[in-house]
Amino acid sequence: MLNKIKNIAVFTSIRSEYGLLSPLIRAIDKDLDFSLDLLVGGAHLIKEYGETINQIIADGFKISETFDFLDINNHDDFSTSSLSNLQEQIGKYFYFNRPDLIFVLGDRYELIPVASSALLYNIPIAHISGGETTEGAIDNQIRHALTKMAHLHFPATDIYKKNILKMGEEEWRICTSGEPGLDEILNMDFIEKDDLFEDLGLSLNKKTICCTFHPQTIDNLIDGDFVESLLREISCYNEFQVLITASNFDNGGREINGVIEKFASENSGVVFVQSLGQKRYYSLLKYADIMIGNSSSGLVEAQSFNLPVINVGNRQKGRLSNVNVINCGIDINEILSTIKFGVSDEFKSVFHNKPNIYGDGTACVKIINFLKALPSNNLLVKKDIF
Repeated sequence: MLNKIKNIAVFTSIRSEYGLLSPLIRAIDKDLDFSLDLLVGGAHLIKEYGETINQIIADGFKISETFDFLDINNHDDFSTSSLSNLQEQIGKYFYFNRPDLIFVLGDRYELIPVASSALLYNIPIAHISGGETTEGAIDNQIRHALTKMAHLHFPATDIYKKNILKMGEEEWRICTSGEPGLDEILNMDFIEKDDLFEDLGLSLNKKTICCTFHPQTIDNLIDGDFVESLLREISCYNEFQVLITASNFDNGGREINGVIEKFASENSGVVFVQSLGQKRYYSLLKYADIMIGNSSSGLVEAQSFNLPVINVGNRQKGRLSNVNVINCGIDINEILSTIKFGVSDEFKSVFHNKPNIYGDGTACVKIINFLKALPSNNLLVKKDIF
């Protein structure tokens, strides 16, 4: 007898997470065996972070509930105050709505109140992207906490599956799926380069650097001053132009965004966009010459576009890298010298058309098939295997 999962909720609160989840959201929504509850909150609702709820609606999804939990006017206690708001809001939602399963992805700290509330209401949790390591951010502990709270696991690689097994999870609960976000790349109708660059205010005659920096939440060594100094140095090289997207809402992210926005307004070689949306973002990766920053996108998605990446600092330390990634310290001179090697034909030949270790574009099929074939075991009763 198979497990009867019908109503599936998916929670998303930030643009990067939604980009990775959207193919799975679509797959659940289209499957006649499931009904979808799409839960949207956080930065999606905030103009300062691109108000990306509009993108979700434009993608054709019906939003079941919104959660306006970010306490953006509380500068002293932003994070914990925001989490407190979400704990109350999501708790009320689960009181009146009991999905058979809720999907969460990754390691965002706002997933803790979502998962803990689901636990209290005996709602099984499916966690995507567990088993990974990022030593330079509190995300590491959050991700592992979510793994232990979750009832089903969808890691990107077999190495990450082994890490989940080492944490005591039962093997029947784990499906190595790959990253769902990569599914979108196979079928995407990319924007033509001329149209994209005109839309973004980029020159067709310069090499393009795609850039994103998020706060490094343990040591906070990446801040607005560092990002501004790096952009100023890159701007001295006329052959390059930079498109930089907004930082997330971790502590320090608003400071970084304020600095970037001001610098871009005063320097024509730097373009600041709060959020590109998935189609423009993936189209940019297709045409860019190099990526610089500390976003997981550089490790997970960029290889699918044959795009070289300079991964700066420790935010992603410990996470598996494709061969297109060069790890670099938080040192501007080191970054500048690495750019020259990163865009060279010598380096590009090392990774050109190599398979992406994070998946082959079939993650959603694997996840859906796994859900439909689940045994009748009680998902809520977990047995640790040590």
